[in-house]
Amino acid sequence: MTKRNVGVFAIFLLASTIAMGWGLALIQRTRGIILDYRLADFGARCLIHHCDLYNEPEMERFYLAHGGERTNSTPSAGETTKYLAGFQVYPPSAELFFAPFALFSWPVSYVSWIAISLVLVTIAAFLMWDVARVYTPDPPFYLACFLLVNSGGLLAGGNPAAAAVSLGVIGVWSVLQNRFPSVGVICIAVSLAIKPHDAGFVWLYLICLGATFRRRAVQSCVLMTLFAIAGVLWVRQVSPGWIQKLLSNLAALASNGSCNDPAGPAAISMVNLQTLLAFFRNDPRFYNSLSFAICAPLILVFLFTAIRLKRSPKGIWLGLATIAVLSLLPVYHRPHDAKILLLTLPACAMLWAEGGPTAWLALLFTGGGIVVTSELPLIFLQVFAVSPTSGIRARVLYLLTTRPAPLILFAESFFFLYVYVKHYRSAQEDDVSARPAGLLRSVR
Repeated sequence: MTKRNVGVFAIFLLASTIAMGWGLALIQRTRGIILDYRLADFGARCLIHHCDLYNEPEMERFYLAHGGERTNSTPSAGETTKYLAGFQVYPPSAELFFAPFALFSWPVSYVSWIAISLVLVTIAAFLMWDVARVYTPDPPFYLACFLLVNSGGLLAGGNPAAAAVSLGVIGVWSVLQNRFPSVGVICIAVSLAIKPHDAGFVWLYLICLGATFRRRAVQSCVLMTLFAIAGVLWVRQVSPGWIQKLLSNLAALASNGSCNDPAGPAAISMVNLQTLLAFFRNDPRFYNSLSFAICAPLILVFLFTAIRLKRSPKGIWLGLATIAVLSLLPVYHRPHDAKILLLTLPACAMLWAEGGPTAWLALLFTGGGIVVTSELPLIFLQVFAVSPTSGIRARVLYLLTTRPAPLILFAESFFFLYVYVKHYRSAQEDDVSARPAGLLRSVR
């Protein structure tokens, strides 16, 4: 690497370290919460001790017996105390990667996991900047720094999304740049094994690109399948009906009043489109169906364009930016998962280098998407969010302050899709205009 690249990586590492610092300080001052990684760690420890990690009562007993913090609140009449640790939501394939850390004591496991997460997130940000700097170095540099500094909760909490998203970004970079492609295949496979809904659409995009990219995507899918088979064989020994239990846990956490309820207080810390639609009608059949109905045409247009478009650097990175944003809308995602927006930096840099109104719109939407999914701005919104009152103006203001992410991300996805389709049409017109000249030369 050049001295400049080393300097940029050092700055990114400093930004991640600062984020880790304020995240750890915030955790120390906050009581009554359980770390994201603690949930994953307890599930792996439960599995190692041959107990059913997807069985809520059994998992709660294991949690309390192994140092889990008891709640001080008294349940209402007819209710029982519920512990978040009892609802394991990670697939069996993910347990293969949590289990090696769970073999150690909790402090060693935790410190090792968050240290690896910090390094992976920093590398992912650097690689995307390294692609983008060829077109223009400054905007992607500042956007990446902002994203990293706002990752304190992700890094200090040890959410597995840090590893899953970062490995997905690193793997895609490796495959598209043809640098250490075997490593890229492994990274994508591990990402899909831990949190398949984070990099799943990006993997599908590689399939659409065809040629070498499709072959690498298939290889990663085969490897991920092997991880899944190994995980399922292990989990089935203690939890024969793990699929139904896992689905039940996911449904329980998304039910009315739960921590993933798109119509509840947690909506401000979710980025999927359901949180916006649930504001108008709190009915899962309504907001889930409408969300899929809105996103499906956009995804179909994208897939059609991706399959037919001839491969070029601009087209590839525009397509990647489009699907990275689109992937956050139809299904459950938190701001931790939105770090996949690092994949939008090269496309933003390309458009910025071209100048004109499109350049400013690219910077506006890319920056806006990163800001509204970053942790410190969301904390600020949670503190100063207005209360829901009657009247259209008050309700619109409440919507903008409590659910800004899906609004901005939907607009950003529409923008990138428009630019992507426009690029496809321009490429088609260039092919048509080049044909007569080619025919004339062949006649001569």
